[in-house]
Amino acid sequence: MVDNLQKQLTSWASLEKVNVFIDQKQILSNLNINLNYDENTVILGPNGSGKSTFLKLLNRSIYPIVSNKSSFRLFNKENINIWDLRKKVGFLFKEMEDRVNKGVIVYELILSGFNGQYNARNSSLLSKNDLKKIKDLINELELEDIVNQDFHSLSDGQKRRALLARVFVYHPKFLVLDEPFCNLDIKSNYIINKLLIKLINKSVNIIYVTHSLESIIPQTNRVILIKKGTIIKDGKPDEVITSEILSDLFDISIKVIKHDNYWRTIPICD
Repeated sequence: MVDNLQKQLTSWASLEKVNVFIDQKQILSNLNINLNYDENTVILGPNGSGKSTFLKLLNRSIYPIVSNKSSFRLFNKENINIWDLRKKVGFLFKEMEDRVNKGVIVYELILSGFNGQYNARNSSLLSKNDLKKIKDLINELELEDIVNQDFHSLSDGQKRRALLARVFVYHPKFLVLDEPFCNLDIKSNYIINKLLIKLINKSVNIIYVTHSLESIIPQTNRVILIKKGTIIKDGKPDEVITSEILSDLFDISIKVIKHDNYWRTIPICD
């Protein structure tokens, strides 16, 4: 546990002069950023701007170019055990859905969170405490009706909730989400939004990417804008989410409005 004083003084992720290349193409340039305790952060930017690559830096599936001028620390460590990281930070990426083996039911998928795989695990190998965790997660994420269904038969929203349950078997205090609202209908979007708010209210900090301003969670208190691999704005929502700034970000004339703590955009016709 991190006490309140440490939270005030420490960032859980710190990047200084970080550059990322993929297939000899530079994706992220000169990143200087701290992700702090008690923040809920949304990342916005055009397709191909480097948003997902930034999140993959955090889960260590992508590594930056190492130089004597750069630094990348997670929980104040330059080298961190992947299993220790998974217990502190839950990661949810859309591509994870494709890793689930055919024929795996939702209950088995949740069990698999304990071994880092995407297939069934024998429940007899788990402790009573672990089995209770799973039961509680099923109730909390409202999965009772689908817990015995084949994962690949589910809707996108149901899959998202099932994978969230898998992520939370270790009750991480941080959650990193890449496009959690992608391909969801209105009802599923609402359900995922409500579940994330519930987690935030239980002191889980989230950092997430979205293309939809309408999906920005009201409890979000930081906005990072990325364009062409560079952070161009970083601040509080009311300071960053403006018509002028987002029009520049997406190279299109749009009007931004806020209603009941939710945002939306309206195109401006010439």
